[in-house]
Amino acid sequence: MASLTKTATTRTPKRVEVNQRALVDKVLARYPEEFTVFRELLQNADDARATKVLIEFQTKDYATHSAGANGKTNGINGTTDIPDLLTTKLFKWVVRNNGDYFEDKDWGRLTKIADGNPDEQKIGAFGVGFYSVFGITDSPLVLSGGKSLSIFFLGDQLYTLDDTCSQSDWTSIEMVLKEDMQVTVPKPFDLARFLAATMTFMSSVENAHVFFDNKIFMKIAKSRHVPSPIRVPKDMIPRSKEDTMHIKGLSVATQEITVELTDWARAAGTKLASTHRSGNENLSKDPVKRKSFWDGSKREAPKVAKVTKVVSRASTYDHPPWLTHSAKYAVYSAQVTTSPSKDLHKGLKAMTKKDPPSHFDFEMVYFSKEEQDARTVEENRDPDMGSIFRGPQGLFPQLDGEYMSRIFIGQSTAQTTGISGHMSGRFIPTVERGSIDLTNGHIAKWNQELLYVGGFLARLVYEQEIRKVQEAWPTVNGAVVPTAEARASASREKASYAMRYFTFQPSTPDAKVARILQDAFFDCFDYSSNIHFPILTNSGIRYTKDVREIHSDFTSFMKMVPTQLPTSPGDPPSLVDSLPEKYGVRTYTFSDVVKELQGRILQEEEMIGCLRWWVNFISSLEADEERETTLTFLSSLTDNAKSRIGNSMRVVELHNITKFVDASIWLPWLQSDDALPPDTIPFSFTRTLDRRHISPSLLWEPMTVVDWLSHLISPQIDAAHDIRKNSTYSNRVLAVLGNIWPMMSSDMKSQAKDLMQDVPWIATNLGFRPPGGAYFPEADVFRDLPVVSVNLFDPQILIVLGEFGVKRHLNFEELFAKADKLSTWSAMEMIRYLSTDPDAMERVEDIRKYAVFPCDKGGKYCITELYLPHGEIRPLGLPILNWSRRIDKDSEDDQLLTDMGFLRHPPLEKLIEIAGDPDPKVQRAAFGYLASKFDELCDTEYDPLKYDDMLFIPAIRDGHECVGAYEEVYSDPSWALMGFQKVHPSVDRKVVGRLRMREAPSARQVIEVFKTSPPKDFNTAMKWFAFLATKQVLSPGDLQQIAEIPIVPVEPKSQGHSDSESRLVPPRECFIGGTQYGEDHLYKRLFTFVDFGEHANRFLKACGVKAKPDCSDIVHILIKDPKEFLRKAGAEGDPEKYLVELRGIAVGYEGLSEEDKKRMKNAPIFVGYRTSKSSDPDHAPVVRDEFQLVPASKVLLADDMENRRIFGEFVWLAPQDELLEKLYESVGSGYLSAHIKYNVKPLSEQPKWARCEEVRSAILEKLPIFMHEFDEQRLKRGSVHRKWDDKSLFLVKGCKDLKVDKRLDSNYRISAERQRESNEFYVSAEITTEENGRVVLWLKKTEHLDMYDVAVALCRLLFKTHKKHDVLSLMTILETDKEILRKRGYDVDRIEQAHEAAKLEDKKKEEEREKAARNKRLEEGGGGRHGGGNTRFRSKFLDFLRWQSGGSKTAGKVDVKEIDDAIKELMDQCAKGQATREEQEIRNREHSGADRKRKDVKYCAELKSTALQSVDVAGAAGFIPVWRQITAQKEIPGELTDFANIVHGLNGVLDLSNNEHGIFNIFWHPEDPELMGFNRHRLIFLNLANYTQNLESGMTPGQAYIHWYYIVLHEIAHNRTPFHDEHHELLVASLSAHFLPRLHEVEEVREYFNCATDVSQ
Repeated sequence: MASLTKTATTRTPKRVEVNQRALVDKVLARYPEEFTVFRELLQNADDARATKVLIEFQTKDYATHSAGANGKTNGINGTTDIPDLLTTKLFKWVVRNNGDYFEDKDWGRLTKIADGNPDEQKIGAFGVGFYSVFGITDSPLVLSGGKSLSIFFLGDQLYTLDDTCSQSDWTSIEMVLKEDMQVTVPKPFDLARFLAATMTFMSSVENAHVFFDNKIFMKIAKSRHVPSPIRVPKDMIPRSKEDTMHIKGLSVATQEITVELTDWARAAGTKLASTHRSGNENLSKDPVKRKSFWDGSKREAPKVAKVTKVVSRASTYDHPPWLTHSAKYAVYSAQVTTSPSKDLHKGLKAMTKKDPPSHFDFEMVYFSKEEQDARTVEENRDPDMGSIFRGPQGLFPQLDGEYMSRIFIGQSTAQTTGISGHMSGRFIPTVERGSIDLTNGHIAKWNQELLYVGGFLARLVYEQEIRKVQEAWPTVNGAVVPTAEARASASREKASYAMRYFTFQPSTPDAKVARILQDAFFDCFDYSSNIHFPILTNSGIRYTKDVREIHSDFTSFMKMVPTQLPTSPGDPPSLVDSLPEKYGVRTYTFSDVVKELQGRILQEEEMIGCLRWWVNFISSLEADEERETTLTFLSSLTDNAKSRIGNSMRVVELHNITKFVDASIWLPWLQSDDALPPDTIPFSFTRTLDRRHISPSLLWEPMTVVDWLSHLISPQIDAAHDIRKNSTYSNRVLAVLGNIWPMMSSDMKSQAKDLMQDVPWIATNLGFRPPGGAYFPEADVFRDLPVVSVNLFDPQILIVLGEFGVKRHLNFEELFAKADKLSTWSAMEMIRYLSTDPDAMERVEDIRKYAVFPCDKGGKYCITELYLPHGEIRPLGLPILNWSRRIDKDSEDDQLLTDMGFLRHPPLEKLIEIAGDPDPKVQRAAFGYLASKFDELCDTEYDPLKYDDMLFIPAIRDGHECVGAYEEVYSDPSWALMGFQKVHPSVDRKVVGRLRMREAPSARQVIEVFKTSPPKDFNTAMKWFAFLATKQVLSPGDLQQIAEIPIVPVEPKSQGHSDSESRLVPPRECFIGGTQYGEDHLYKRLFTFVDFGEHANRFLKACGVKAKPDCSDIVHILIKDPKEFLRKAGAEGDPEKYLVELRGIAVGYEGLSEEDKKRMKNAPIFVGYRTSKSSDPDHAPVVRDEFQLVPASKVLLADDMENRRIFGEFVWLAPQDELLEKLYESVGSGYLSAHIKYNVKPLSEQPKWARCEEVRSAILEKLPIFMHEFDEQRLKRGSVHRKWDDKSLFLVKGCKDLKVDKRLDSNYRISAERQRESNEFYVSAEITTEENGRVVLWLKKTEHLDMYDVAVALCRLLFKTHKKHDVLSLMTILETDKEILRKRGYDVDRIEQAHEAAKLEDKKKEEEREKAARNKRLEEGGGGRHGGGNTRFRSKFLDFLRWQSGGSKTAGKVDVKEIDDAIKELMDQCAKGQATREEQEIRNREHSGADRKRKDVKYCAELKSTALQSVDVAGAAGFIPVWRQITAQKEIPGELTDFANIVHGLNGVLDLSNNEHGIFNIFWHPEDPELMGFNRHRLIFLNLANYTQNLESGMTPGQAYIHWYYIVLHEIAHNRTPFHDEHHELLVASLSAHFLPRLHEVEEVREYFNCATDVSQ
């Protein structure tokens, strides 16, 4: 104690300082909702028992020049104009109420924060609600009962100043708005919605008026009718779980609220934005799977607003038109008394500073369906504004929607109830009133106990509302109208609405609220005395104990038991889904089924449903024991099951049934009117059941044929179905037996035959006979036998008759004996009979030896000596069979006679021999027969090489008719132009194809003609060249060979010479045209130009003749004599014309050969500049540029403008042209900066200068923004990936002074005079690179740092060569804030993200390089244990073919039978070349309506290469056009010619070489090498980049041919269908099979497969 006293005397206590402004701000932060001020002030008014509240929004003019604040009204300068609430800013808010005046204790609490109202019947508990006004004002003024109190801040502390004021009936709170709060009036429509909801549970406030200045624009009135008492149900528990709350009484009252709003105020409202929650799926469960389903069979079940608009005559500010809205709803009240425990009472008082209320009313709102529908009508009428009663903070919630019901504590909180009704009670909220407190001990217990009252009241309301619906439900003759009927629609909708109303959903922000309410909702009944919970079912309102879960297995036949209504995926949550187990809807039980069967006779469809359920269930049981146990219930099912048959009155009883009709055997042959045994159930009952499960499930056996036939011959059969008397039904039975006979077992067939053997049931022309006494018609050759009368066109009936014993043939010896005696039989009758007798057919070789068959010219011959009587055979003089009628090709007679051995055609060798007969008449007849029958007779036997020396093909030689051999005649007559033979015009094109005649000579033959007989004059050459331009015979390789042969006649340049003096030159030495150049043009004097016309020129171009001299030609002539070239270019004084040619060379440089590039490097052909000054002493020096042609190695690139200025007179510099600079660099020119030594001299380092770190930070932050736009090719190596943020690699230092000494130390110096020793300059920024690689940026310490020098230094570090604008751009970016850069269009965030991603990628690559290096070291150290193997090329197109093979093989639109025609059509289209405009339009129309989707195939997609431009490749691809993607950066590679040769080879494989119009194009798209090709208007485009990629992967020429063979066919198939589907797949497969033999003849393919080189083998 002494020590404490000592401490107290030696130390002075200090008061804890509280920043009251910060405290108030923190309080305000807990009031996030809109209109919080009005909520708190209206609650204060209600606590003061006010009945009316006025809210005034005052402008500054009104507030300062009127007495409006004291209740007087003064117009604003007398104006009556309607104000613009959207733009007029406010100065002051005033809220008035007519409640009790402030008492001294009230004034005292105003000056204290967190001093709540101690009155237990008042809402306020924490004493912070009033301070919400500080959200809008810094100096509220309170006036009440003649007193006033002003509250204001001085610094961060609150002060008050009391005073007196004039007496008034109103208590007022005046709030001069903060400057940032002086905005427009809160949206009137939203404010009205808020106030209407806020006043709902207020005990006193009934009216609220809202003013703008002194003009009213909103009125809200609330009225509540006299409550009606409700008796507390005896089986409900009226006390909470902890016995804290006791419900002493219940009542309900109708409450109405009316909102009036002027039209000009409404116009300032806000638009509604709403979203809706989606429901959860309701998944049904199978009741049969539950054990309880069967329990009932063993033991007894337990006992169970309208909107109106009133417009005045003059719509003005003083007399506005009013829009009136009204709504009614029911308010249910529970009168609650409390008896908290002592501990709870003590804890609550400690927390709230007052005793808990001893009694209060707990209220809940129920909005009727009619009122909710009225709100929907309002929303639909005005979708922009919505309803004034529904929306954010609105009175009416949305069922399953965004705006949910809330907990009210006098006023609305943010806490939702989880159901569709608001609740109001003496909850204790969190401080900010956002929700109720369920976390803090005693308060949480109080609130939980109070929530029980909410759940109790909700259950009471539900029971009340659902009972109203039940009592009003329509009935017919005392029976409830089914829910689905239209007559019950109103009741159904109300009941559904009530159930949705009380379907609990998660509450927010505290989900426990809804759970506690839900538990109370279901637990507030005494379950021991009440297990009833009413819900809507398919039979009206029923208690859940009597309702069953809906299940598809039972729906079809269970009609007596009510079920819950069906739900669909997406429906909102259902009240039924949340029912606890005690109230849960039960599943069906077997007892329910038995009661249903006992109660009525089922209709046929219902019985089918019952049987289907039973069979499906039994078949689903896997355990044998469980199945056997369940089958013990079968007798209870069948003993009670009765059903009508169809629409008749006949009834089938299942206990009499033992058999069923097996659908797999009897249907569809057995019909419903066929007779069945009485123990067999009609098949209409079992048609839909799985026949495999009927017997195991129902213990019925399938009806057999013997069962059926036994019934048909039984004594009780009716006459209509007696097969022994009724021939029609007998034949019908035969038809049924014919269809089921193949499915019967041998034993069953034997039993049936034994049963019917002696029964006379076969109808014949001589009456009914047993099967053994009847014959088929073909046996009655002599018309004396009993022949069956049944329809014999059905082969199945023939089989059954034969099986039962009906006879088909006579004895063989008897037949020939009769034939020998009788002469009336014909060859036709005998052959037909023999063809049907299997015994006779076995002896057909013996029959062919007898010469008994007549010839048409008399006499008799053996079968093998006679030809069929076909018209085309007769002119050949061969023996013909005498047949009584015409025999058509492929007819039944034709086939029969051929099978017997009669001859149809002479052999091929005989026909060719006749076709070569000297007699022209015989020759034509034989060739015509051969042509007409070629496909039928010769296609497989014909080999043209066997007859290559036989003259049998009609031809024309030198204008004369003749007969030629296969090797001498070509089908294309146009080749006669070059001296080749052509086929005779009379020979049909189809015959030409069948004989496999060649269309054109080979390329070797054409080349031989050029060598031996080239065109001698211009006209002949023009015709030949134009002709060959239309053919595809010559490959690019062939054309390159022709390019070296002298075939181009050229007239000598001198005048006066005749045509005979023309000389022949190779195409390689020519150029096309030349008209673009004038006669005195340099090129005209250097090169030879020819022009044979457009078509002929095309051939020359394919041979490599260029349209004009290209880059390589110019280089050659330039290197030969640069000065002469300069002179002829007229550029001796001004090099610009010379530079034009250099620019052309720069463009084509990459396409030059390596040899040309090497020669360019050493040749003095490059323009070098130097600056010089005039030495005229009389005038000021003039700086000018001099130039000279020098080698590239002596020219420097001026990459720094400052260095150019300093050293430009001492070196040769390249022209300042980006294109030329790139050329100079390529041929070896260096950079000026690389030959200048920088000696940076920082003086007196300033280590603590903060500006250095600022600059470094700016560089790190801004440099990525600057560099993202530049191509890496412009940047120095390593500058892009430099680790700028690493201080060991980049640092910024300061110094007192900074100098740099620049010296040109190079052999490039051309000045004879000595350069001065030093070029020393003062700079403000410069860069040095230390030995360890670290870059240091030195800054001269100065007040104003010149960022231009910083930018110069950085650009020198970053760029290979930079421009002045690069420096200025970097300087601007470094000096500009990032936000300003964003405003100027820089996508800063994206650039920074990309920069970070690049850094991560660099790090990843570095790690991969390190890992690869480690692995390499390990491999080198391990001696190479893993040897390399052969890499086998794998074509990506094989993957594509694998994808195709997985598709459907159905032909679809491309019929397999028509595939040959489809192939011909496709190849004919290829021969036509590009589709015409009309064909394109037709094709587009055909495909535009297609409903099939194109599969995504990356190998074939036209849209991936739509921007192509034509390229002149100087004949490298022959006649094949070459294109390039306009975005392609790489030049077309030299592999083009190899690829073109392959494409040309495939052109020959597809027999397209002689076509006038080529279909193939080659394009270069290196950015997408995966793209193989596409089809555009019947033209095939193939990607060279894919070819080169495959070459790199090791593809051989043979593989390339195969690879591109399938690609080409794939694209050709697109001429028929644009889709990648089964139709396209069939076409590709058929085309590939069709041309595969020709592909195999390609030398490279044969080499790949190791085949013999001689294709004839």
